[in-house]
Amino acid sequence: METTKKLSALLCLFFTMNQAISQSDSDSEHMATFCNESSGNFTSNTTYNKNLNTLLSTLSNQSSLANYYNLTTGLASDTVHGMFLCIGDVNRTTCNACVKNATIEIAKNCTNHREAIIYYFSCMVRYSDKFFLSTLETKPNTFWSSDDQIPKSYDKFGQRLSDTMGEVIVRSSLLSSSFTPYYLMDTTRVDNLYDLQSVVQCSPHLDPTNCTTCLKLALQELTDCCGDQVWAFIFTPKCLVSFDTSTSSLPPLPPTSHSGSFSIRGKHTYEIMIGC
Repeated sequence: METTKKLSALLCLFFTMNQAISQSDSDSEHMATFCNESSGNFTSNTTYNKNLNTLLSTLSNQSSLANYYNLTTGLASDTVHGMFLCIGDVNRTTCNACVKNATIEIAKNCTNHREAIIYYFSCMVRYSDKFFLSTLETKPNTFWSSDDQIPKSYDKFGQRLSDTMGEVIVRSSLLSSSFTPYYLMDTTRVDNLYDLQSVVQCSPHLDPTNCTTCLKLALQELTDCCGDQVWAFIFTPKCLVSFDTSTSSLPPLPPTSHSGSFSIRGKHTYEIMIGC
């Protein structure tokens, strides 16, 4: 199913970008793939390649059992670290389908790269030859937002958004031991005009302090980028933040049929492939 979307990219120096138009249902939820050019490459049919294939296959299989999983395979220079994270409210079937697609696409799009990350609306998958699980990182990240601005009747929306989501972030930091760590969805009725739905989530390996920091930085980028939009969503390597406004409760993440805009940001040299 072909969907037309408007693309607006905010790129740092040293980026190269390949735009990919997805035409299948499985690809329509693909947001962006980042292949880290600065981490070097590996040769096909090497031990690292075999370890990576094993890791991606295991992540795909484990996604039918949990919304988060991490794995390390190999030794010394052939070690590969990997993880997947599904949005906290998706069921096992959706998580498994998302991670399965992501592991296939990341291997195809980032051939021979030693480090890569791929974002979908429902999940993210990452692998690297360096340990990254407990490190706070906010880039590379990707945005998805509405093309529609909030109505003028939503008085002081920016301040209400920051205040409400700031409270949600504080509450989520207390959920490190919950069944879905750090995931929190909140719906607040504002001035009896609209519902403000907030969703936040961190990677379970972050400690509460780093989770809070990650979410606050992500929220700042999201409000700077898209704070006057009807809905917006940011996915970073270690956390995600989204908001949606409506006159009635809606799903926390925008459906792929919505028209919207992408933005992408990073701090390394990446080859970037963007789903549309």
